[in-house]
Amino acid sequence: MLRYRTLAFLTLTSATLNAQAPAPAKKAYEGSAAFGFSLTSGNANATALNAVNKLKYSVGAWAVGQDLAFFYGEADNKVNANFWNGGLRGERTITPRLGAFVAARFDRNVLQGISRRTEEGLGLDFKAIIAPKDKLNFILGLSQFQQTLTAGSTSTFKGSYPAARLGADYKHLFSDVAFFQQTAEFLPNLSDTEVYLLNTESSLVAPITKALGLKAGYVVRYNAQPPVRSGKQLKNTDTFFSTGLTYSF
Repeated sequence: MLRYRTLAFLTLTSATLNAQAPAPAKKAYEGSAAFGFSLTSGNANATALNAVNKLKYSVGAWAVGQDLAFFYGEADNKVNANFWNGGLRGERTITPRLGAFVAARFDRNVLQGISRRTEEGLGLDFKAIIAPKDKLNFILGLSQFQQTLTAGSTSTFKGSYPAARLGADYKHLFSDVAFFQQTAEFLPNLSDTEVYLLNTESSLVAPITKALGLKAGYVVRYNAQPPVRSGKQLKNTDTFFSTGLTYSF
């Protein structure tokens, strides 16, 4: 009888300790880095390089994040892709579903006539879905752009202009390390209704180990009023498809 009472006491004690055990602490640092490279030679010579990184540091209700994406390509000694996009973002959680942010971004797309474009903005981030496997955020904000074109390129609108920001970010987890993510943002020029930017990114990550995985990404950059070069308007849409290894921590 004593043995059974002792066993029951130990079982109850273990269950009580497990129930009182604190939830795993949220990581202060989290981020990822991806890299892809391809080289073709022989009858055709081509090089493609892509690198992406994201980093976020959180303290209580505050967080600061950084991201950078780079795509470069050559074919027969001619550059056919040269794109940079990076930014810094500070966040403050207001409620479990609502947050505020300030952000600064830089991008460069030489083939679309953009030598550099900077952006400063602020806005609200609303978490519409918070589920174990699905997350959906909506973004609403305002931005100020400053745009400098490449030599020989001209634009139909002023290089400095205000813009609104409407965005969405959806992520579905297949497992702890495998996921699909889709982001989209619409940036209408508030000074000219015919001018706007539309950017989307699709990402699919399949794990190799807990931290290392294979990533496929597809980026679309649409400019409703691209610059004019040598009397000819450049194309509205640039797309970047990439594959490579990604490391998450």
